[in-house]
Amino acid sequence: MKVNLENLHVVIPAKNEGQRIKPVLVKLQMLGIQNIIVVNDGSSDDTEKVVSSFENVVVLNHTINLGPGAATLTGIKYAVKAGAELVATLDADDQHNPNNLHNLVDHLRKESCDLVIGSRFMKYNEIPLSRLFYNFFGNLVSFLVTGIYLSDSQSGMKVMNRSFADKLNLSFDGFEFCIEIIKQAQIHKIKVGEIPIDVKYTKDTLSKGQNFQTGLGMLLKLFNPFD
Repeated sequence: MKVNLENLHVVIPAKNEGQRIKPVLVKLQMLGIQNIIVVNDGSSDDTEKVVSSFENVVVLNHTINLGPGAATLTGIKYAVKAGAELVATLDADDQHNPNNLHNLVDHLRKESCDLVIGSRFMKYNEIPLSRLFYNFFGNLVSFLVTGIYLSDSQSGMKVMNRSFADKLNLSFDGFEFCIEIIKQAQIHKIKVGEIPIDVKYTKDTLSKGQNFQTGLGMLLKLFNPFD
């Protein structure tokens, strides 16, 4: 299903994604999306150069690496100031299918949702066992923290309306920001939806993202009694 994506701003946090981000930007522009924001989070490779070669793509640079949560928030706040009616987030490593944005936006509008999360686990995708384990762990932690059960609490593909994007204020810079977004949805009593999306993994993309160490760090941060 194709819907109008004219008022959609897409935020892409990126660290050292020079070899992977080009096809993501090509696919987004082929969809006719005119508002693409890449947050270059202290990359040491040619991410900035690759992104800057595209017309009508905004590059926001973090001088040092601040983490995916901080990069995502930088992009979302920029989109709100730029007048975005809808804001989407997308991973920079080409694991997502940008065509799924049509379904997310359509679901948000038809179901009057404020936030729609794309779930890798609501349809068949070839997902490595390690990712299944980390997602189960993340979903459990997310439910304990928020009281909201989702099949893919760690998904990087989301769409939110301007009202929720404007209220969003993340205090976590790392991967725990995904759970913090859900927690803020609960605090603000907004309607959250979840629909299936496509995902593809390669050896390259599996070397990034969450692992046991980041998962343990996320748990310690979220349940830190001294925070």
